[in-house]
Amino acid sequence: MSLGHMSKIEAYDIKARKKVSMKNPQPYLMKNGSWALKGTSAETGINLFKIVGRKKPSIGQSKFEAFKNLFMSRQCECEKQC
Repeated sequence: MSLGHMSKIEAYDIKARKKVSMKNPQPYLMKNGSWALKGTSAETGINLFKIVGRKKPSIGQSKFEAFKNLFMSRQCECEKQC
């Protein structure tokens, strides 16, 4: 999963009871093979955890790299990455 050029990643903060921006997000591989982001809340400072899916998230990717990865991950009709 590509998070592209997102300036902030939001996750639910239980203490604040709302979605807040995540400081210092780090990718984390769970036992079942899914990826998540771990970080700290910008408001309360508690640990945040957000499940993002089966593809590894890349943090701080430029717009060009996100656009390039979008087309590189697609397969053409001949079952090869062209």
